[in-house]
Amino acid sequence: MSQLTIEDIARIAGVSRSTVSRVLNGQPNVRPSVRDRVQEVINSYGYAPQAAARQLVMRKTRLIGLILPDNAHHLFGNPIFAEIARGMSQVCAQRGYTPMLFIGRQDMDEATFFSLLRGRHFDGVLLISSDRQDRSAAMLREAGMPYVRVGHDPEDDQDLQYVDVDNVAAARVAVEHLIALGHRRIAMLKGLAKDVCTHARLEGYRQALAAAGIPFDEALVGDGDWTPASGYAWTRRFLDLPEPPTALFSSNDMMVAGVVRAVQERGLNVPDDLAIVGFDDLLQTTMIFPELTTIRQPCVEMGMRAAELLLDQLEHNRRERAQIILPTTLIIRESCGYRRRSAHLSPPAESATAALDDEQRAS
Repeated sequence: MSQLTIEDIARIAGVSRSTVSRVLNGQPNVRPSVRDRVQEVINSYGYAPQAAARQLVMRKTRLIGLILPDNAHHLFGNPIFAEIARGMSQVCAQRGYTPMLFIGRQDMDEATFFSLLRGRHFDGVLLISSDRQDRSAAMLREAGMPYVRVGHDPEDDQDLQYVDVDNVAAARVAVEHLIALGHRRIAMLKGLAKDVCTHARLEGYRQALAAAGIPFDEALVGDGDWTPASGYAWTRRFLDLPEPPTALFSSNDMMVAGVVRAVQERGLNVPDDLAIVGFDDLLQTTMIFPELTTIRQPCVEMGMRAAELLLDQLEHNRRERAQIILPTTLIIRESCGYRRRSAHLSPPAESATAALDDEQRAS
């Protein structure tokens, strides 16, 4: 049984999965009789990850794994992941560590995962994931591998250290801005259902509507997938409604390219016919016309802070719980129609959640 898993050991020994993990990681809070039973199963079946975990903990190679789940399109198709990785790499280089990219797969079994970790001899891992289906964090814990995560699932509170933004609050600010501009028919484009941030941003959207007394309408919520194609398809549907939306909040900037195309194909105009606010503040947001109002994520800083936490674990044994939530900023440009509608509004305060774009300040 070379492919023996944690679940197999737990089933054979008659204990829970978490008990097996505690035995593998050498944690003291396991009864001696239970520890002996689990260890007997491990020894009988030659469970490889036990040796792998010990080697990974003891050996210092100054190599840091940068793990992206699923497949490489996350890194090469979405600049957000590249920016986070850039921040991580900067800190690693400054402190004498070499980062190595490691692309995981959702269907990867534990034996393969541990074998790949062992083969690369990482001192620690930086994990970029908000995917609820991704088991990388759980397998890293089972291996006793130090890691820090960018992205967090509130329903899985086992990450010792993580860096994230408040996606609920950020989305709420975006939608409140559209409401302040006079909109009440506000559509939303969601991301993939498996991503934690999708649900958090939907919650922020709902909170903003509720606070303004605007009923939630399922017909105005589209199940996007982060791509321009999904933004295009859903915007066509929204515009076909008997009462189309006058504004749209997109859960990321990439979908907005499709939104704008769909609007223009109908002979309509952004922002006069559809005001838009995005999320991320990619470089491309100032390359489209009109320039995109969006929520800015501090992606490079997120990567840097995560790397600092991990290297402090490795160098100073700082294993205390650390949850870092960084502020986002509403960057106001042309796509929301602020300049057209703001004659009767006070300008937004410059703060952690609202700021005019530099070019608008100068005009």
